[in-house]
Amino acid sequence: MQCKCGFENAADARFCGNCRSALGDVPAGAAPNAAAAPAAPPVATAAGRAPARPVSRVHLAIGAAVVVVLAAGYWWMNRPAGRYKPDNSGLYPINVDGKFGFMDHSGKTAIAPQFDLAGEFSEGLASVRVGTRFGYINTKGMVAITPQFDGAGPFRYGRAGVKLGNRFGFIDKDGKYISSPDFSWAGQFSGDLAPVRTADGVMAFVNRSGKVELAGKVDSLLPAGFTAGLAPAGSGGKWGYIDATGKWIIDPQFERAGNFADGLAPVVVGGRSGYIDSKGKFVVNPQYDFGDEFYEGLAFVGNGGKWGFIDTKGRVAIDAKFLAANHFSEGLAAVWTEDGWGFVDRTGKMVVRPEFDSAGTFQNGLAQVMVGGKQAYVTPAGAFVVDPFPGRSATPAHAVQEIWEGDAGPPGKAQHHQRLILIREGTQIRGYHTIFPGDNQLTQLIDLKGQAAQDGTFSMADEDGVSWKGQFVSAVLMKGVMVDWRWGPPEASATEYPMRLRFARDATAADLPEPRPPTNSDWTAFLSTFRVAVQRRDFGVLAGMMSWPFYLPNLTPPAEALVRVRWDELQRTLDRGVERSGTAPLGRATRSIVDEHPCPTCAFQSSVSFHQDGDSQWRWSGFYPGT
Repeated sequence: MQCKCGFENAADARFCGNCRSALGDVPAGAAPNAAAAPAAPPVATAAGRAPARPVSRVHLAIGAAVVVVLAAGYWWMNRPAGRYKPDNSGLYPINVDGKFGFMDHSGKTAIAPQFDLAGEFSEGLASVRVGTRFGYINTKGMVAITPQFDGAGPFRYGRAGVKLGNRFGFIDKDGKYISSPDFSWAGQFSGDLAPVRTADGVMAFVNRSGKVELAGKVDSLLPAGFTAGLAPAGSGGKWGYIDATGKWIIDPQFERAGNFADGLAPVVVGGRSGYIDSKGKFVVNPQYDFGDEFYEGLAFVGNGGKWGFIDTKGRVAIDAKFLAANHFSEGLAAVWTEDGWGFVDRTGKMVVRPEFDSAGTFQNGLAQVMVGGKQAYVTPAGAFVVDPFPGRSATPAHAVQEIWEGDAGPPGKAQHHQRLILIREGTQIRGYHTIFPGDNQLTQLIDLKGQAAQDGTFSMADEDGVSWKGQFVSAVLMKGVMVDWRWGPPEASATEYPMRLRFARDATAADLPEPRPPTNSDWTAFLSTFRVAVQRRDFGVLAGMMSWPFYLPNLTPPAEALVRVRWDELQRTLDRGVERSGTAPLGRATRSIVDEHPCPTCAFQSSVSFHQDGDSQWRWSGFYPGT
């Protein structure tokens, strides 16, 4: 509505926003705004007072916006605590020869390894152990809280749980107890509260001032306490959810319950996992063997030993095809396949090759992994920040001694565990194929030789005729086939079986067989020396002629075998036995001397066995007493 002064007002305005005149019908010849009197007198009320200045729609909108912002700010400052997101200050724990320190994002050592144990940084402090006591350091590596505790957790909301003897308490960032450390159990702070069990066994919460609250309201609590204003709590053997006043918001009715995230919480009913909303209504019906909490809108679930991911609507986001899984962090999740642990994105695409022994979650762009017994960190692209195997590729520039392990065998049947001890340098491969690898049986080591190409393809074979061919996929993974004749009947031909081996660790001197001195490649000369040594019981000479290990009739170390041999029977076998020759599958020569003298009570005649090793040296490989 236009005033007589020419000012355009809102349609429902009663007074002019410029001259304060009462609004009515505007004369046809009203002066334009520019010609209006600069200060028209206000209209008096009946009491002789000027009326309040009317508020325009623009001002009303601004006022409403201010109210909304203030309300939102108040809600934000007083919102229920969600899942805590720690910040490691860009520092990552490292372990160098048993001492712990920290590196930065580039892999450069930021705090020299000097501690006996170290946790991750949180709120600018990290727990460390010096001797048997825990304390805290700052990001400069300086001691911030003197080591004095038997255990120390990360800081959350300015408080950290510590252990003293068999009791727990909480300290502030100055290292001062917020209350006496007399809890028999303690979780972590989430917002203003942390779950605890008091000295007399009552479940409760403690606030950041150290005051115990909600004591005796419930029977059980989870370490994370409250998320999204609700805490899983147990009562009478069932689980439900309480709010910060201790009131049951969702009655105890579940066999197990997890924390809320992304509006949903996992619960178990009838042994099956599903997800409920904050009102206790099922959004995802119980249908899984296990369901994890939601992270970044996805949760991993498992059925029948296979794991995948669902979204908050219960829809399959990533098919259940993994042997195990971890939750999402910074857009990636660790998953376990037959090749090892790797990382997938939200579509299920494998973006970091599965080759690790274990894998954690990403934090500030790096994730810790274990590979070949070594700790390392990888980027979201899968690159090592610091290569744990420098100079080690498909054709290593320097000699390396490695143990590789994995399975091979007929599909659908029991897999044959493989262990190879490889000594590699450049394209050359030599080493040993182990038989009966285990703690309770002596390992038989069979010589093998092979060669690798620059592209990582390789071919190897051992002296028993077993062979392997494939490719070094990486420094810690080789894949291909094993060719073996031993699974089928004697007349069967060799068969190829899928094979996958992973680098286990570097081999030590204890893993390698005793160095065997050369003997003789001429069988007649070797046998002559052997006969004389047996007649003289020359253990020194005989030990050098024996293979590793030695059959008596079980696998036995040479030194142990020498004191267990029945020498009289061995001598009789050599004196009256019949010599036989043979050939191993790869053409390796074998010999035996069998006592064929009639023995009515013997199921087997005594025999002495010999073979040529990979260097064509003859070895005494076993003695089988008659039985």
